[in-house]
Amino acid sequence: MKGLDTMFSHKEEYALNKLLSEYVSLYHIDLNSGKYEILRIASNTNARLIAEQVQSIPAFDEYAQQYAEAFILKEDREEFLDWHLCKNMKKRLLENEKITYHYHSVSKEGKDSYYEAYAVKENVDKSKFYIFLGYRNIDSILYKEKAIQEKLQRALDETRVSNEIISSIAKTYQYISRIDIEADWFEEISNRDRIHMKFLKGGCVSQGNKKICKDVVAEEYQEAFLKFADLSTLPERMKKEETIAMEYRMKDGNWHKLRFIEKKRDKNGKLTHVLCAIRSVSDAKKKEQMLISQVAEAKKDAALKARFLSNMSHDIRTPLNGIMGMLDQANHYPDNLEMQQKFRDKMMESSKYLLSLVNNILEMNKLEAEEYTDKEISFNLADVLKQANTERQILAEKKNVSYIVDWENSDLTYVNLSGNPVYLERLLAAVSDNAVKFTNPGGCVKVWCKQKKADNEHVLCEFGCADNGIGMSEEFIGHAFEMFSQENQTSRTQYEGSGLGLSIAKKIVGYLGGKIELESRKGVGTTVIMTVPFRIGITEPFKKRTVREGISLEGKRALVAEDNELNMEIVKFMLEDHGIIVDCAEDGLEAVKKFEENEPGYYDVIYMDIMMPNMNGWDATRKIRSMQRPDAGTIPIIAMSANAFAEDIINSRISGMNRHIAKPLDAESVLNVFKECINISENKEKNK
Repeated sequence: MKGLDTMFSHKEEYALNKLLSEYVSLYHIDLNSGKYEILRIASNTNARLIAEQVQSIPAFDEYAQQYAEAFILKEDREEFLDWHLCKNMKKRLLENEKITYHYHSVSKEGKDSYYEAYAVKENVDKSKFYIFLGYRNIDSILYKEKAIQEKLQRALDETRVSNEIISSIAKTYQYISRIDIEADWFEEISNRDRIHMKFLKGGCVSQGNKKICKDVVAEEYQEAFLKFADLSTLPERMKKEETIAMEYRMKDGNWHKLRFIEKKRDKNGKLTHVLCAIRSVSDAKKKEQMLISQVAEAKKDAALKARFLSNMSHDIRTPLNGIMGMLDQANHYPDNLEMQQKFRDKMMESSKYLLSLVNNILEMNKLEAEEYTDKEISFNLADVLKQANTERQILAEKKNVSYIVDWENSDLTYVNLSGNPVYLERLLAAVSDNAVKFTNPGGCVKVWCKQKKADNEHVLCEFGCADNGIGMSEEFIGHAFEMFSQENQTSRTQYEGSGLGLSIAKKIVGYLGGKIELESRKGVGTTVIMTVPFRIGITEPFKKRTVREGISLEGKRALVAEDNELNMEIVKFMLEDHGIIVDCAEDGLEAVKKFEENEPGYYDVIYMDIMMPNMNGWDATRKIRSMQRPDAGTIPIIAMSANAFAEDIINSRISGMNRHIAKPLDAESVLNVFKECINISENKEKNK
C-alpha cells in the first residue's frame, strides 16, 4: 500500500511538473494579507527582472505595481492593476473557481509578448484565502488567432468591395428584378425611378410585360419589345449567352435598354432564373444620333468639296482659257488695232469674271468659318442703296437688262441708321447680281426698300429684288441657298454663275439678325425679300439724292500713298489720264507729312493703300482726321487695298476713310468713287 502511495506521489509530481512547464511564472498568494511566495519564474522573462531587482516586496499589490510600471503600456496599465489587486481577485474568486486575464507586455528592448494570467483557489477559510496564480505565454495562440482574424477581415473587406461594386453597377440601372422563368414570376429588387417606372413589386411576368408595353413603350417598338421579353423563348435565346439586351424608345421620347442576365441554370444547363435590368440610355442615344448626324454632315461636306473642286476647275479654267485664247489670237493680228481692242475687251471681261469668282469663294469661306465682324457703324441708308445699285445698273446695261430702282416703294422715314452697312451692301449686291445674271437680255430687274415698322430705337427694313428671268422649279427652291447649287448644270456655262450668290446672302442676312424669303417660278422669274433690323440714328426726313452728271475731274489734285512701285505706276496713269494731278507718297508716314506741309484745300482726294511700311493706311487716315485744319475732316480718303473682306472695309470706315476699293484696280472704279464723294459732299452743302 505504501508502495502504491509512493508510486502515485511520483506520478502526481511528474504531472505537476509537466503542467507547470507551460507557465513561465507561478505564485502562491494569500489574498487576505497580500503575502506571496514565488514558486517558479522562468529565465529570460520580464517577471524575473522584477524579482531580481526587488528582493523584499512584502505585498503582491506592490509587486504588480512595479511590474506594470516597467512592462505594461501606459494606456493598458490601469486595467492591468485593477485585475491584479488582491481584493479584486478575491472578489471575483468568491463567485468563480478560476479567473483568467490576457495582457500585453513590452520588454526593455521593445519586444512584444502576450500572456494569460490564470488564478485558482487553493485553501480558503475564514482567516486565509490562498490561491495559485500562474502566467503562460500565449504568443503562438494569439498570433494564430490574429492570422485567422486578419483572414476573416480580408474576406469581409473583399465581400464589402464586391458588394460596393455590385451596388455601384446597380446604380447604373433604374430598375432591377429577378425572374423565375418556369413560374413566369418576378420580384422587384430595386426601383430608383418610380416616377417613370410605375411597376408592380412582383407578379406575373407575361401579364406585366403586356401592360408596360401598352402604357409606356412607343408604338413602333411594341412588337419588338414583346418578342424580346417573351420568357417562353428566353432559355433557347440565352442557351450560349450570359446576357442579352435591346434598346427601345418610350412614349415620352426617352430611350431605355432592357437587359436579361443569367442568374441560375438547372443541372442540364437550361436557364431557369434571370435578372432583368433596365437603364436609361437617352444621353447615349442623343450622342449616337449626333454622331450619325455628324457623319452625314461630313459626307455632305465631302460631297460639297468634291462638287466645289469640280465647279471651280470648270469656272476658273473657263475664263483663263478665254484670256489665254485671246492672247494667242492677238498675236496673229499685231497690226490690226480693231482686233487688238476686241481681244483686250474680251480678256478684261474674263478677268473681271475670274476676280468676282475669287471674291465670292473667299467671302463664302470667311462666312462659313463664322469670321463675322460684329461692329456697329453709323451710315446713311440712301448712300448704301445708291452704292449697291450703281454697279448693278452698269452690269445690267451691258447685258441689255432694264434695272429699275423703285424709289416709289422706298418710303425711307429713317435714313441715318446704325449697323453694319458693309454686310448690307454685300447682301444687296449678292441678290441683285444673281438677278441680273439669270435674266435674259430684254428682261427687267426691279429693286426697292421699305421701312416696315419702327419703335423708339429700331427700324425693320425690307429690301426686295424681283426679276423676270429664268426662275426656278418648285423642287429646286428648297436647295437654292445651298453652296454651288444650280438647277441646271448648263447654266454654269450660259450664265457664268458659281452658285454662291444666294448662299452668301443667306449667311449674311443671318449674321445681320434678319430673314430672307424666296419665291420663284420656272420661266416666270424670282422675287427675293430680305428683312433686316437696324438701330435708328439721328432722325431726319428722306431726301432723294441728286446726282450731278458730267462731274469733271480735270485739274483736281490727288495724293496717292502706295508702297508698291508697279501699283503706284498703274494708279498714277489712271488718274493722270483723266487730267488729275498726282503727288506720290511711298508710305503712310510720308502721306501724312505731305498733307500736313501743304495748305488746306491743296489736295482734293487721297488714295491710300492699307498695308504699307512705317505707317499703315488706317493709322495714316486717323492721323490726318485728327489734324486741326478745315479740310482734315472733309477731304475724301479712299482705301485701295488687296484686302477686300468685310472686316477690312469696316476697319477702313472706322479709321475715317470714305470708301474702300479692292485691288486689282480698274480706272472706272477708281474715278467713279471719287465722283461719288464729290456728289455726296455737294448734297450735304445743299441740305445745310
